[in-house]
Amino acid sequence: MTQVSQLRILITGASGFVGRHLIERLRAEYPSAVIFGFSHITHPSDGVFAHPPVSMLTGDIRSFADVRAAITSSRPDWIFHLAGQASVAASWSDPATTLAINAGGAINLLEAVRAEELSPRIVLVGSGEQYGAVPAEDNPIKETHPLAPVNPYAVAKQTQDLFGYLYWVSYHLPIVRARAFNHFGAFQDDAFVVASLAQQIAEIEAGHRPPTLFAGNLAARRDFLPVGDVVRAYIALAERGTPGNVYNVGSGAARPISELLDILLSFATCRIEVERDPARFRPVDIPLIEADISRIRAETGWEPHIPLDLALRETLDYWRAKTAHVAAQSRYT
Repeated sequence: MTQVSQLRILITGASGFVGRHLIERLRAEYPSAVIFGFSHITHPSDGVFAHPPVSMLTGDIRSFADVRAAITSSRPDWIFHLAGQASVAASWSDPATTLAINAGGAINLLEAVRAEELSPRIVLVGSGEQYGAVPAEDNPIKETHPLAPVNPYAVAKQTQDLFGYLYWVSYHLPIVRARAFNHFGAFQDDAFVVASLAQQIAEIEAGHRPPTLFAGNLAARRDFLPVGDVVRAYIALAERGTPGNVYNVGSGAARPISELLDILLSFATCRIEVERDPARFRPVDIPLIEADISRIRAETGWEPHIPLDLALRETLDYWRAKTAHVAAQSRYT
């Protein structure tokens, strides 16, 4: 690890799922760095932001004035752009807001950097969803594969991606684009599949719901990566990624969702029945998504290394602790 004296880092979406993990990893790898977080939340209640301090800047990513103020205050050397509407399901119900946040927010960020005449290394985080319904024979998916997004979230992320490339070509901003495939871990919202399954198991174990777990399409095969490996990849891209390039971030192996559920159920402390819930199926569901991660391996040396079983157990333990905390609070309110 190369230490950089007083490296200044801005993380948009710092209070979100991945942002919290990224902060912890940056603290470990760059203890002398000055870290700024940009979020719509004034000050998150957990200790991730407390010590050593993260300078939290509050604002709306859809507001150019708010974003420019954050750039002016932080004057960053690195930017990790994580702010976004992250749910595919939510994007179907409100595509306009998804586009405004995911694409408009990125434009605000890039324009603010230009307005301040800065040239920080920028990691723009996109999604494996941008590739769309890729035929099985074209998996694992390379970065060069044609993009054909099939949901509003993916369309918005692809728009961000295109603007990132445009600002690299036109204004020479050192932008690295990441296309992250499915990831999971503590702090993730229960709108996402692994979090939903773990939350249900934790609540069943605690006696807060009947012993039936509801699931959507368990046959879908996805490339799942623990969030700890994801944030290591983003840091590797900030350090060693080639500006103008795009990189897949995934495990390199697709697994059926049923396999992850079986692992989670093996950790359960009681018997649980599984029932399919049609409401949990997407309007368009892709049967197979698997990342080719040879480019990020070759250019940065990054490798996934967290065992899947360990990460799933830690995720379940997070939901167990959260379930217990919510129950304890309810007894005193």
